[in-house]
Amino acid sequence: MPSWISSILLAAVTTLLIGLVVNPRLEARKPRIEAKNNQKRLAWEARAEFSKRVLVILSACGRLRESPVPPALAETRPELATRLDAERQRWHAQLGEATQYLIDNMELFAFGYASDRLRTIVGQFVVNARAVVLSDRSVEKKAERLTALASPIQTLFFVPRWRAIAIVRSLEQFERAVASLDDDLPEETTAEPGPAPTAPQTVT
Repeated sequence: MPSWISSILLAAVTTLLIGLVVNPRLEARKPRIEAKNNQKRLAWEARAEFSKRVLVILSACGRLRESPVPPALAETRPELATRLDAERQRWHAQLGEATQYLIDNMELFAFGYASDRLRTIVGQFVVNARAVVLSDRSVEKKAERLTALASPIQTLFFVPRWRAIAIVRSLEQFERAVASLDDDLPEETTAEPGPAPTAPQTVT
């Protein structure tokens, strides 16, 4: 048999073998591969949203801390003071929106990380950041506390893993920030107890 005929037959057998054996196996694995790829894509999208909200918190806090409205400005230039107050209210609203999104979608961010420790840190950050926004602290104190919480989170989750020293230091900073959250909470005022009711007197 000529060699060129053997080559044609070999190519035909190879093509037939691939069509009968290999392709069905690849088709069977295709849904699993697509599902795995979708999971990875969703995890990366969730982390991107997490990073975005952390940056919003840091940015809004920075603007609030750097732009206090002097009391004298309300007397000398009341219109400017009103505009600055409106801007500060808008930045404060950004903190509310960012922390609300985080706590409403916490499971998406937390379960994107394989380590139980990292998931716990995400949960601690999200819950405590939202609690700070809802607390009775002044706007300045809220910005201070949120910055203390969010700054180490930015390093813990969004810097290269080879920066081990910075990551360890940020973990310590985050733990200190969480531990000190109760230090500046306004004290609850308790009402003075009223006089005890007197028993009705019976007339004999």
